Amino acid sequence: MLQLEPIQPAPGRWRTIVEKDFFPRNRRRDVDGLRGLAVVLVVLFHAGWLKGGFIGVDIFVVISGYFMGRSALMQHPFQPVRFVCRRLYRLLPALLCMIAVTSAGMLWWVLQSDRADIASNGAYALVYLSNIWAAGHVGYFQGQAMAYPFLHTWSLSLEMQFYAIIFVVALLLPVIRHRRLLLLSVFTASAAYCALAWYWGDGQAYYTIFARLWQFLLGTMIWMLPRLRLSCGVANLVYAVALAVIVGSGLFYPRSFACPSYMAVFPCIAVAVIIMLPDTKVGQRWLVPLSPLGVISYSVYLWHWPGIVVANYLLFFQVHGAVMAGVLALVTVVSLLSYVFVERPALDYEDRVSVAVRNRGAGLLVGGCLGLAVVLAFISHVSRVH
Repeated sequence: MLQLEPIQPAPGRWRTIVEKDFFPRNRRRDVDGLRGLAVVLVVLFHAGWLKGGFIGVDIFVVISGYFMGRSALMQHPFQPVRFVCRRLYRLLPALLCMIAVTSAGMLWWVLQSDRADIASNGAYALVYLSNIWAAGHVGYFQGQAMAYPFLHTWSLSLEMQFYAIIFVVALLLPVIRHRRLLLLSVFTASAAYCALAWYWGDGQAYYTIFARLWQFLLGTMIWMLPRLRLSCGVANLVYAVALAVIVGSGLFYPRSFACPSYMAVFPCIAVAVIIMLPDTKVGQRWLVPLSPLGVISYSVYLWHWPGIVVANYLLFFQVHGAVMAGVLALVTVVSLLSYVFVERPALDYEDRVSVAVRNRGAGLLVGGCLGLAVVLAFISHVSRVH
């Protein structure tokens, strides 16, 4: 009689997907946790619950510089088309979705004056010049910031502008003899500009790439520094102090310490120290549990501010307390859906398709952003005229 082998149950499909997407093994999970901490700080700051949460942006900037240093400067040979496509598939789909949905949901009922500014801000965001728009229109820490659902995209514009700079540097690497000297010179010039902006009281420098380049390059130069060789106990102590500096800055920093300010140096250095100390028990205990949030941090960052702004418009009062908690809970759900159905599929698609298809897809993404930017610019113009 034929003996059949018992059929072993296949692993749960959803469990496999969750483990792959939210608990990846090929990444620094403590750095993902640091991203998670950064987005928590920013969201709580925007909710009005944490006065120093603006340093979350500083954390993101240093981490971004670190990963771009590896992607652009430490890979040989540098693959420029691959580098550009990866960035476009990583950033554009979720951004395009957020701006399209938010614009469709609110531009038709807001006041004409608000419609003009919101549409203009959205158009600038889609071409990654939102920081320039913001510097000419509104102070980040002023009350009228609550009127603009795309104001938070200024930091995404900074990031893309840094990508452009690091891209050019990577292309020039074969003819650059003193790479470290070049990066150190740009770092020093940016830090000096930041110090002068602080001295002059130029609050709008908060938005400029020139005042932020030193933060990006601090992360990039980690790859050029010798690895810290500390005993296990000392490494854990240093790691714990660095983490305490970040948390303490988020809890107690006043807005006057926001970049440009010499006080922005401390949380940035703390982030660099944490990155330079992998595999510590402190990181495993305190940051790794936040890594799933860090994985979806881009989507959370994209959607949390429009959610807060739209809630304030709809409810006709300053949202706070339990209502704010409800808004943030809803935003978290929307962010998770954005990651699962927009952000992650775009990256997976870029990984599995042929080079020609990948490049065409990247072109379509750019075309979609430019097309929507033109539509929003037209809406802004018409609203101002009438």
